[in-house]
Amino acid sequence: MKRIWKRVLSCLLAAILLCGLLAAPALAAPPDRMENGRKAAERLYELGLFKGTGTLPDGTPDFALDSMLTRGEAVALITRLLGAEQEALAAGYPHPFTDVSAWAAPYVGYAYRNQITKGVSETSFCTDGSAGLNIFVTLLVRALGYSETIGGGDWANPWPAADSIGLYHPGADSTLYRADAALICLDALDCQVQGENRTLYEKLEQAGVLGGGEQPQPPAEAFVPGPAEPLVTAITASSPDEFLAELAAATLGHAETIAAYTPAGSAALYINYLHDTFHGLSAPFSEANGYSGRYYDDFISLSPLYTDAARIMAWLEGRADGLSTADRQLFDRAREIHASLVSPGMSEYEQVRAFHDWLVNNNQYDQTYRDASYDAYGALLTGFAVCDGYAKAFDLLCYLSGIECLRINGKAASGGTAENHAWNKVNVDGRWYNVDVTWDDPVTANGQPVLRYDYFLVSDSTLASDHQWSQYSFWPDCPSDYQ
Repeated sequence: MKRIWKRVLSCLLAAILLCGLLAAPALAAPPDRMENGRKAAERLYELGLFKGTGTLPDGTPDFALDSMLTRGEAVALITRLLGAEQEALAAGYPHPFTDVSAWAAPYVGYAYRNQITKGVSETSFCTDGSAGLNIFVTLLVRALGYSETIGGGDWANPWPAADSIGLYHPGADSTLYRADAALICLDALDCQVQGENRTLYEKLEQAGVLGGGEQPQPPAEAFVPGPAEPLVTAITASSPDEFLAELAAATLGHAETIAAYTPAGSAALYINYLHDTFHGLSAPFSEANGYSGRYYDDFISLSPLYTDAARIMAWLEGRADGLSTADRQLFDRAREIHASLVSPGMSEYEQVRAFHDWLVNNNQYDQTYRDASYDAYGALLTGFAVCDGYAKAFDLLCYLSGIECLRINGKAASGGTAENHAWNKVNVDGRWYNVDVTWDDPVTANGQPVLRYDYFLVSDSTLASDHQWSQYSFWPDCPSDYQ
């Protein structure tokens, strides 16, 4: 059944064609074209299928509709249109391309796994290259499942395939603005999915992912979330160090987008500083470069990519509409483990020790480095984790107890070689301490757990004997070992 906005869209498309949809790339897109693209983007945004590249000064999403769509943005947009963004972020599917930007890797991995994209060569994807109109239509036809049945895999001439399934397109290769992509994606919702007697909209509706995929909230008495940080969506910084500190506070509040105002002409400098020192902000992020963003002369718009544990925290705080299937499984398992370990009257020390002991006794260090092992999902559901997984799981369990905890990134030296490493800082009875669950769970020849407390509630000076980290002002000091 066609939707009301489908008829509206038809009128919009006709108007846009009259306004010159195929304007030369060097020219700015006509105002009417941007206005109609905005309406399509807003409708998709309401459905939870389109996001901005940041936040405008008035707090509304910046859809950047007059920007040329890149290949990385194209696969991200299509992944989101399929309702698969959370799956892509949680799974981290591998891909063979060596030139993919970190922010785009989950989307490229998902698209490659599902045969939506093949890259420009066996090892190159060209994340920042322009996605021409024919490329974008090809990806959409493939995403709807028609790559084999009607020749939808022909990127040079996808028009016959698009015509056969009723997918709107102007009919020629052209520079593609984000406004155009929004219009095409809105039209794709009324296209039938190959092999299924339903449209893409109907499939998403039945899967419960429209409108952000809202999930029922768990009973309030089942957990004690916290401590929740203030939600900060706009910051002002007069120096790069202040920018990093303010950004750290905003990400701990799980802001979806963050607007940063800087001195005139300094935005590029601040972005470069963030890139060079980003490991200091990695606590709530999913990867070493877990953000996307745009910057202007004195304004930066950032969209963080959070860890699975942080996504659950944001949802519990009412700052995210829903959880993916994987994140919901993680949350349910985390609550189950937490309930088995914590009883009324337990001190904070007893609780964090119980979390530490459970993670050591129920995990092995994953020397095969599976994707899930880098997340809390690995440590709490599969029994295999690397340092990131241990630290994220410990952070989540502490959160469910209302115990303040941070994930720290730095380096640790074993046998004289310092390697990237992650651990935690935790606040017990008003004092901060370091906890390195990974190094209290050493790898053994027979895989049997070894429980020790060499790195449990220790001071900075004790940890510094074989750990290294930057002394950021927003990371708390740990002046003494726990007595």
